[in-house]
Amino acid sequence: MNTIADAKSLLDQNDHLSIWYAAYKGTEETVLYANPLFCKTFGHSLEEILARKRYELVNPPDTPAATIEQFKAEDREAMERGFFLQRSVVEPGKDILVLKIRFDQGIIGMFKLIDSNDPSQTNSPHDLDGDFRSVTESLRADLLG
Repeated sequence: MNTIADAKSLLDQNDHLSIWYAAYKGTEETVLYANPLFCKTFGHSLEEILARKRYELVNPPDTPAATIEQFKAEDREAMERGFFLQRSVVEPGKDILVLKIRFDQGIIGMFKLIDSNDPSQTNSPHDLDGDFRSVTESLRADLLG
């Protein structure tokens, strides 16, 4: 699979990861895809998601500019390095695991909430669980090397 059009059916079937695709022209981001779980997670229809920038969609209006810049830096890292991976605390007992991979003309982003006590390593895509690995293997098997 080399394009988001080719990948849509695979990504639509994934019900464990919230997934989106954003294409880039220079620094301008355009969200071109979101799977059903992403839509459900944020409580928006696909049409609403495609009409907005992701940073405006998933962050409240009072989100600090520095936070938005951090997300943009993560995307740039994924474009340059091929992937960005981060595990962060969301609340006591829950972490969020985010993987962004360079794909087609942009970034496919995936995330899910996990138990904070899960000792799994998360240093590279090949350390991730089966949900992330199956998508990565289908889209960018070179990252699992």
